[in-house]
Amino acid sequence: MKRLIVTIMFAVLALSVNAQQKLRKSEVPQEVRMGLENTYTDYKLEGWYFETGQYVAQINIDNNTGKVFFTATGNWQYTIFDIKEQELPTLVDNYFINNYPGYRVKKSQYIEDASGDNYYRLIIAMKGVGQTEYEMVFDPRGHLTKTNAPDPDFVKKDYIARLNPEAIEYRQKKMAEREGISGEGVQVNVEKEKAKEKSSKEVKLQTQDEVSEPKIPEEVTNAFKKKNPRAEVKQWKEEGDNYRAVFDRRGSEVEMLLKSDGTIMSTTTNIEKARYPRLITKDLEIRYPKAKIEKFQKIDYDMKYKKTVTDTKLDTYYYIELSEKIKGKKDKKHIKLTYDKAYKYQGLAGTDDEYADED
Repeated sequence: MKRLIVTIMFAVLALSVNAQQKLRKSEVPQEVRMGLENTYTDYKLEGWYFETGQYVAQINIDNNTGKVFFTATGNWQYTIFDIKEQELPTLVDNYFINNYPGYRVKKSQYIEDASGDNYYRLIIAMKGVGQTEYEMVFDPRGHLTKTNAPDPDFVKKDYIARLNPEAIEYRQKKMAEREGISGEGVQVNVEKEKAKEKSSKEVKLQTQDEVSEPKIPEEVTNAFKKKNPRAEVKQWKEEGDNYRAVFDRRGSEVEMLLKSDGTIMSTTTNIEKARYPRLITKDLEIRYPKAKIEKFQKIDYDMKYKKTVTDTKLDTYYYIELSEKIKGKKDKKHIKLTYDKAYKYQGLAGTDDEYADED
């Protein structure tokens, strides 16, 4: 029933694209504006609109634009983020590429629902002008849950036939079969799809998902999603009374540390080699000319958390781990050090990765 409601929701949205009415802030009820404040933080408001009997806030979070839908009483309904095809989960991308040759993705979206039933949605069509569009829905982990697209086996056989101009009889037969199922699409057998995924190479990449994870307090997961509405956690780690979420953001692996009450403490970003600050690498070449960089991270403290800490100065810094061969031994020497946000060397890192006093 929930999936039927979702389908109807998108049908209504598709019909009302041109009926969108821009609003001034003063025309938006206070309950609706408060609803946005209670749903998201750290966003940039780009405008208010009214469509399909709902108030819509267009917002930007980390350079990602989304449309947030509210009722007249300020109740959040759902949010639609248009995303790039290359930002889709690997399983989603692989499923489309492996099963729909000759097709293209016309639209890719990530939808957050007030019920917590978040999902990815693709609109696909055969390459060419005026081709029929189909919908595909995937859960946050990339598993297909609903589609009205043609059966993948038919699509692949039809694609091979179209590549072979001499197979006219075969193509005519398949086109007749296609006429017979036109408009019906295919209802996915979820159990069958799961069985296929277990035997596929792609699923082997997800073996870590089966590992049991610590029980995360609801306050922590809610705080994480509010800060990172489109991110999917790859792994949760329990660290004493705190929790660390590991996820991907704009092609880099990121770790967010949160307290048990949901307070965000810090965000650690793994820096790719191509983005190492030049001033730091030049200094490392002088200090440790024979060492190899094993880890390069940037640690940012949350602004609200910084205000609660009065006994220590918390500021952005870089944490680096080096390895260096020891002459005459198989073991390597490991060096941990830090630089401040101005790329100035701060010394060797202590056991808690705090700044050392030596220079």
